[in-house]
Amino acid sequence: IEDSVRIHSGHLSVSGEGYLENQTLEQYLHLDRSFEAAIAGTPGVRGMAPRVVGFGLLSKDSATQGVALFGVDPEREATVSTLPDRIQRGRFVGADLPFGIVMGERLSQNLGADLGDSILVYSVAYSLEMSYEIFTVVGIMKLPEPALDRALAVISLADAQAFFVYGDRVTEVALLAENADTSPKLARTIAATLPEISRMPAEVHTWEEIMPELEQLIFLDDAGMYILLVILVVVVAFGILNTILMSVLERTRELGVVLALGLRPRAVFRLIYLESMLLALFGLLIGLAMAIPAVLYFEAHPVLLTGKAMAGMELFGIEPVMTWKLKPWNPVGSAITVFVVAAVAALYPALKASRGRPVDALRSL
Repeated sequence: IEDSVRIHSGHLSVSGEGYLENQTLEQYLHLDRSFEAAIAGTPGVRGMAPRVVGFGLLSKDSATQGVALFGVDPEREATVSTLPDRIQRGRFVGADLPFGIVMGERLSQNLGADLGDSILVYSVAYSLEMSYEIFTVVGIMKLPEPALDRALAVISLADAQAFFVYGDRVTEVALLAENADTSPKLARTIAATLPEISRMPAEVHTWEEIMPELEQLIFLDDAGMYILLVILVVVVAFGILNTILMSVLERTRELGVVLALGLRPRAVFRLIYLESMLLALFGLLIGLAMAIPAVLYFEAHPVLLTGKAMAGMELFGIEPVMTWKLKPWNPVGSAITVFVVAAVAALYPALKASRGRPVDALRSL
C-alpha cells in the first residue's frame, strides 16, 4: 500500500465535488493560503501536494501520444510522492526551468523524444479554448507501472495553471498520512473542516476509493493468505497432537505405576495437560524470539527482486521489492492462535493418559 500510494496518489485526495468520477477541469479547488494552512496544520498530515491534472496530446515530428498532464509543485510533491526520485536522466521540473516537461521512459520512446527536445503540447483549456505550447524535455523518469510510464507527463504547477488558463485553481491536493491505517480517520477530520476552509464544494477520498483495483488485489492476497494459514494451523495441530501422544505412549509404564500407587486420573490429566501447555509456551517464546528480530531487520532492509520475479511485479505496477511490516497484533494474534490450537490438541493425549490402567503398564513390559 505504502509503495503504491507513494507513486502518485497519496493516502488521501482533496478535490472538487465530483472530480473522482469525472476528472475534468470543471471540478476544482481554489488554492489560497488559508486553505493550505488549514490542511497542512491538520494533525496526522505528513505532506501535501497541490496538483493540476489534465489531459492532452504530445507531439514530436510525426509521433503523437495522448497523456495525462500532471502539474506539480516540485518541492511539495516530494513530501507526498516519489515522482521526483524516479528521474533516470536529466532532472525534475522546477521554477527555474519554465515550460520544462518530464515524461516516462516508455512515453519518450514512443515519441522518439530525448533530453533537450522540443515537444508540442496541446489540449483544451478551462476557458474551452484550444491551448498549445512548446515544452522542452528536461527529464526522463522510470515508473513501475507500465500504463503510467507510457502515459504520464509532468510539468510545473505554475506552467499547468498558465497552460490551462486556470488561475489559482487546482484539481486536487494529494495528502500523505502517517500510514494507510490512519487514512479513514484523517479523511473524516478533513471532511469536517472543508465547509469552513474551501470556497467551493469539496470532498475527500482515501486511497481505497482512488485505487479500487489495489484494494481488490489486497483482498485476494489476504484471502489466499488466510487459506494458507488455516492449512498451517491444521498442520501445527497435528504436529502438537503427535508429539504429546507419542510422549504419553512412551511413558505407559511410568503412568501405570503412578496410577497403581493411587494417583487419581484427574491428577494425571492435569500433569500431562500442564506439560503440554508448558511445551507450547516455550516453543512460542523461542519462535517469537527468532521471528521478531528477523522481521524487524527485513523491515529496515527490503529485499530487491530481480529476474522474472521483478518483471512479474512490475506488470502489476508494484515496486520489485519484498517488504516486511511488523504490527503488534501479528505476533500477539499468532501466539494466541497457536496456544489455543495447542490447548485443544493436548486434550486427547491427556485424556488417554488419565484413562490408562496399571494392567496396561504390565503388558508393556
